[in-house]
Amino acid sequence: MLNNKRLFPRIEVDIRVGFEFVKWNETTLDHCESSYEASITDISAKGAGLKDVPDFSSSHLKKLSSGKSKIRLNFLLNEDNGPINTFARLVWLQQPKVKDTEIQLYGFEFIDIPGSAFEQIKKFVDSASN
Repeated sequence: MLNNKRLFPRIEVDIRVGFEFVKWNETTLDHCESSYEASITDISAKGAGLKDVPDFSSSHLKKLSSGKSKIRLNFLLNEDNGPINTFARLVWLQQPKVKDTEIQLYGFEFIDIPGSAFEQIKKFVDSASN
């Protein structure tokens, strides 16, 4: 478990995730029609860190940073549960210090997450951190 001053515990993971860019007012959660793939590196009930993200254009980063866009995520924590579908907003990004030498990381906060998905992630994190 990652030890930091967060409200919810966070654990390191390696989970494949599908995501797509959507406008801020999008409300449909249950599909990703034209998705990209990335990896979740750490997760809590309130958010996730992503790596292996296809290069975001400066336009996408600007829209994500300004709140004009968000992403729709679809991922599976384990085979025992169904997929998690939620929206997330960009809260931080870590640029590599030297191009092509470090992994670029993105921090996303889950928003409009269904209660069942929140509980599923919380239970997953709690069980992994014990």
